[in-house]
Amino acid sequence: MVYQPLVLPALQSLGILEKVKEKAFLNREGIFWRDVNGNVLAKLPMDDTDSNGEKRGGEDFEGILLLGQERMTRLILESLEEWISVHVMFGYQACGVDQQDQERPARVLVRKPKEHSSDDEVIIEAEYVIAADGANSTIRRAIGIPFEGFTWPNMKMIGADIYYDFIGENGYGPLNFIVDAVDWAVIAYSGQDETGQNQPYGKAAPLWRLAYSESPELSDDKSEIMARAEERLKRFNIKGDYRLSRAEPYRLQQRCAALARIGKVLLAGDALHSNNPIGGLGMTTGILDAVAYGNALTRVINGGEPDELLTRCASVRRDAWIRATNETSIVNLKRLYSTEEDVVEARNNFFKGLNDDANFARLIKKRMNNMAGEDFGVPQ
Repeated sequence: MVYQPLVLPALQSLGILEKVKEKAFLNREGIFWRDVNGNVLAKLPMDDTDSNGEKRGGEDFEGILLLGQERMTRLILESLEEWISVHVMFGYQACGVDQQDQERPARVLVRKPKEHSSDDEVIIEAEYVIAADGANSTIRRAIGIPFEGFTWPNMKMIGADIYYDFIGENGYGPLNFIVDAVDWAVIAYSGQDETGQNQPYGKAAPLWRLAYSESPELSDDKSEIMARAEERLKRFNIKGDYRLSRAEPYRLQQRCAALARIGKVLLAGDALHSNNPIGGLGMTTGILDAVAYGNALTRVINGGEPDELLTRCASVRRDAWIRATNETSIVNLKRLYSTEEDVVEARNNFFKGLNDDANFARLIKKRMNNMAGEDFGVPQ
């Protein structure tokens, strides 16, 4: 739902940025950290201009895209339809992969969707397989690559979708982090209102995502989660009428595959790495994976460059997650809830930098750019 600024050049390179901007909400206001009562603790501005339009000497981030994953997927599919060489098949379940003979294409066993009445399983042959089948990747497990790391203990997040005007009623920005030892949360505009439009300022009720934590010991029964959510929302300074439309649990983890490539199989997205969602870094890093792999495959298949380029690309994407995304997402999460002395000191210094130093944003942007790494575009 949240796409950080470094995604914008990637979407531009794919030729879909303008289409995405038409459907998404581009947050140029910034990121806010607030206490549980809504008071602003710090702000990271996206636009380096003052109220008079003058540059302040800091960093311009170009904005954060807010767009639901389903709508982003639809936009990408519409663009792919323009290419006769691309065939997208939904509902096919990967069951395993055979690549024992490296002189021949890999063989992927998939199960067809339920509506198919005959030949429930089919073999798809491919010169290369990009496994992007999620954190529970069947392909990663089939080729025996461990998913190393940890699941956050004593923590379960609830993602609640609510129709409510956080801007009009509370004066919030489009993206807000609530800092509190118990009631820490993320409150973000989804990029659409109840009519499907992408502006949060109209007459229709805007859709927001409010993500908070609760004990993993509590039931995952949907009706019980919804009932608890109704009570929990009262603690987030909601002042007017609202409508809770959904609330679902998910566990947080920091994990990375021990290898990014074995033979003809390369891992990408959550199949390669998985991190907590604070800051929208998982989706951002996954898109950067896709761009890099697409460029590298083009150079190898169409350009005749050595296969080793794909191995290097896979290694670069894995290292970018370990060095940048993983560390940043852990800091982002702990900043919201931790009472440990060193984290509190780091949080205070971070907020002081944002509030007092116009150049502090430049340091943040530099760290974020480390997630991009090399894009493996064709050398000029």
